[in-house]
Amino acid sequence: MGLMKNYKLKEQERRKKEIYKIATKTLWQKGYDKTTIRDIAKATEMTTAGLYYYFKSKEELLFQILDSHMDDMIAGIEKISCDGLDPMDIINKYIHYQVDTYCNDRFRTRLILSDDDCLTGEWYGQIKEKQRTYLLFWRKVIEAYCLKNELSTKNIAIDAHCLVGMCSWIYRWYDPKGEIRPETLALKICETFLFGLTSKGKLSSPKA
Repeated sequence: MGLMKNYKLKEQERRKKEIYKIATKTLWQKGYDKTTIRDIAKATEMTTAGLYYYFKSKEELLFQILDSHMDDMIAGIEKISCDGLDPMDIINKYIHYQVDTYCNDRFRTRLILSDDDCLTGEWYGQIKEKQRTYLLFWRKVIEAYCLKNELSTKNIAIDAHCLVGMCSWIYRWYDPKGEIRPETLALKICETFLFGLTSKGKLSSPKA
């Protein structure tokens, strides 16, 4: 009896992951506002009543997709080994991680960037809190880099937002199947950011 119950639970979880994967792609293709529950039901080959077993509303669906994505992002960056590494090497690892995540999980990555503001109330707050937690990893390593290289740390928050923005915005133009390899793109982002962070990257003050 216990084995049968365990099997059913595993099957339900497998089915849930499959539904959410298809729903994520559907939401991305049509946009959150234009996607209906009927659209998702059609894509998953389920009835609308069947879908409501897994979520109670379209907003709850979006929240669960984005919430699981942020959990995975935080868990992934926590696993990156940084022991004994120079801050520059850690920054490079973080950038590669962000680029690789986009290449391997494009639909959820796009939704977190384009539709997180569609959430309201507590759900919106939870996602924003996890985004701040994720950003904190970047802030700490950029601060470590600046301290080691005797650079100002007064704009660390801006620097972190700029770097994560550079990594994230690739969803608007980058094709992983194109000529530019992910590792090449990640290295270019790293070089560009670090150049701009140093005094060599500062714009000269305009002459009076």
